[in-house]
Amino acid sequence: MFAHKNRFFAIFAAFVAALTLLFSAGESVALSFKPSVPIFPLNELRPGMRGEVITVIKGLERISFPAEVISIIPSTGEPQKLVLIRASGPLVDKIGGIAAGMSGSPFFIDGRLVGAIGYGWDFSDHNLGLVTPIEEMSKAWSWQADRSMQKGKVQFNQSKSAPLIVSGIGARGAEKLSGDLNCKVEPLPFDMPPGGIKVDYAAKLHPGDSVGALLAWGDVNVGATGTLTAVDDKGNFLAFAHPFLNRGNVSYPLTRSWVHDIVPSIKSPFKLGSPVSIVGVVSQDRPQAIAGRIGQFPQGVEVSVKFSDDSGATAFKRFQVVNDPFLMNQILPGALLGLFDDLWGRIGEGTGFVTVKVEGKGFVEGFTKKNVYFSDSDLMDQIVSREIMRLVSSMSLNRFKEIEPLGIHVELQVTREPKVVYIEKLDIPNKDNVKPGQDLEVQVTLRKFRGEQEIKKLSLKVPDKASGLCEVVVRGGGIAEPSQISLMSGWRAITSFKEFLNEINAEESNNQVIVELLYGPLLEQEGDEGGENIPLDEEYELVSEMKKRRMEEGTLRIFETDHYVEGLLRRSLTIVGEGQEDQNP
Repeated sequence: MFAHKNRFFAIFAAFVAALTLLFSAGESVALSFKPSVPIFPLNELRPGMRGEVITVIKGLERISFPAEVISIIPSTGEPQKLVLIRASGPLVDKIGGIAAGMSGSPFFIDGRLVGAIGYGWDFSDHNLGLVTPIEEMSKAWSWQADRSMQKGKVQFNQSKSAPLIVSGIGARGAEKLSGDLNCKVEPLPFDMPPGGIKVDYAAKLHPGDSVGALLAWGDVNVGATGTLTAVDDKGNFLAFAHPFLNRGNVSYPLTRSWVHDIVPSIKSPFKLGSPVSIVGVVSQDRPQAIAGRIGQFPQGVEVSVKFSDDSGATAFKRFQVVNDPFLMNQILPGALLGLFDDLWGRIGEGTGFVTVKVEGKGFVEGFTKKNVYFSDSDLMDQIVSREIMRLVSSMSLNRFKEIEPLGIHVELQVTREPKVVYIEKLDIPNKDNVKPGQDLEVQVTLRKFRGEQEIKKLSLKVPDKASGLCEVVVRGGGIAEPSQISLMSGWRAITSFKEFLNEINAEESNNQVIVELLYGPLLEQEGDEGGENIPLDEEYELVSEMKKRRMEEGTLRIFETDHYVEGLLRRSLTIVGEGQEDQNP
């Protein structure tokens, strides 16, 4: 899309003559990309030369408008040279000048390709623009071969790149995408056709056609609209005349775009466009241009959402995001948050029951995690940030196993009702004269939100090695959850994908009631974050190993509810060892 440079035009005016003399001499750069149209070499370009810009301003039809070369401008970075032009004519006057979305629109002189519009200025004369020469744009195909180009500063990409157009998500999701991707995001006031964007396997594109690059596609769409500059006889293309996200080697879908209209603006007019069909792949996202191949298609990460609420409404949504785990984790939080806001039709308090499954090639059994969340202010934000993205980020960026293609499947059931159960009381009827090896009876009193009390009875086993002051603790899952002390203190490391999954699986859920007996160094550990007093048989344990051992010895009990569990209570008691009966108060 047409990236704006907030630089005042006057700084160029004083140097126009000198710059023209400086850059009108020399040999043209040998092209690694050979367009199917003739090239106008940069060293032949002179101020005052007139040509035409080809672009789309409505629908799919290409039109042209005249433009004049003003000067050739140098840069110490990439692209190394830009051409200042002035557009003119009735059409330009009507649309308000060079519009955002015209980036990549080819500029021809006498039927030969000079380059493409790439940059402009906000709140200025919108008839002025900067053309990236085709010699510079072709470098997008040379980055892997010529690593020396990476040393240059990307001087003309200091401001935000192409604004993103999103659909299928609410305004809050678009705002989060803007922050996470550090670029301007414009929500479309309409959705894509049912079934999503079709694939055109035999597309024929020409210089000036409206195209786009997608980060997400399907029931959620995130992408930018620009213009195709050139193609070669093999279907390779150049577009945009500036970077999209400047991420180097990439794999984005290339789309043909429909332009609804040019929207006038004092800041800058812009094209309102939406993708029509996927026609190829963007494989390079470089300072000079985006580049790729028409007729080849990228593989995405599948995301599905099954949603229901207490009104009886249900929905199923499916979309894909780019197959880049780092970029995907910047796109999904905003996409899911905006999608959930739209599906529920509100933002605020409520209870959510969420199931997340991650699967993929070489991981067909997948991994499933369930949880319950309650919020008195913003339920969806908690579910997305604390549950879904924690799991997705951990799995997609794990250091042991590549899961590709990745599939992410979410089931979410929400209600405005506070489905919360509170821990109100903890009783230990037989807490006097408790001896090692004895069963300890425990009663936990729970109360649902504005409901009646309910008593749960269970027993804990007092270990043979336990003695002295102890505590029985009952708490909601996730409250004062034990930390991975063996990892944080450096005693252990997770060394396999299986261990990695075990530790995720060992994490507590918010609907669980945890009842445990803490004794000896275990009790001291509660106030000892450094773990200095942890006994040797526990300091080397991972949390999953610790939980398994304590469940087997009977000092830890977990039962699940169908509510979010809130509260923590503790009671002290003394375990009387052999010969200590007389000492027990």
